[in-house]
Amino acid sequence: MTAFIGFFGAILGALVGAIAAYLTARSNMRLTLEHSYDQTLQGKRLERYQALFHASKCLPRYWRPMEEEPKREDLQQYMRNFHDWYFGEDAGGMFLTAAAKDVYTRLLNLLAEAAFKGGDGPDGDSRLTETESEALRQLAGELRRQLAVDVGAAHPPRLHWTRPGPQAPPPSFDS
Repeated sequence: MTAFIGFFGAILGALVGAIAAYLTARSNMRLTLEHSYDQTLQGKRLERYQALFHASKCLPRYWRPMEEEPKREDLQQYMRNFHDWYFGEDAGGMFLTAAAKDVYTRLLNLLAEAAFKGGDGPDGDSRLTETESEALRQLAGELRRQLAVDVGAAHPPRLHWTRPGPQAPPPSFDS
């Protein structure tokens, strides 16, 4: 009887051990697959986001003194550039996170509103108002910040002494 109990205990222990090993291996395999997928997605997102970041240079933080502000017809070209990025061969829009897509959509809506304010008629070459210009530049900046957050570039370094200081305000060119 003692041998039978010992044999039964060994069988039960082996069965419990096998079940635990199966569940652990399955969990590890799932985590490995999720991690691999996340790495691949992050790599593809980084490539697409770099192109969008570059395309957003048409709406800088501030207009330089020797640089002309864009006209409404220029905004129509900017819209085409953003549209081509979103639906282009690389399908950049597919990789936007929900937060980035929200900012991107708001920026495109504001571009369209400002670009077609006067229709396609004589206002196509008119200048933006200060309010329109400021709103467009702020949204473009918000989009760039969100892209940096999405790819992890906005996270502060872990070492406190390597963290950058606060961002300086834009220069004032009023004379």
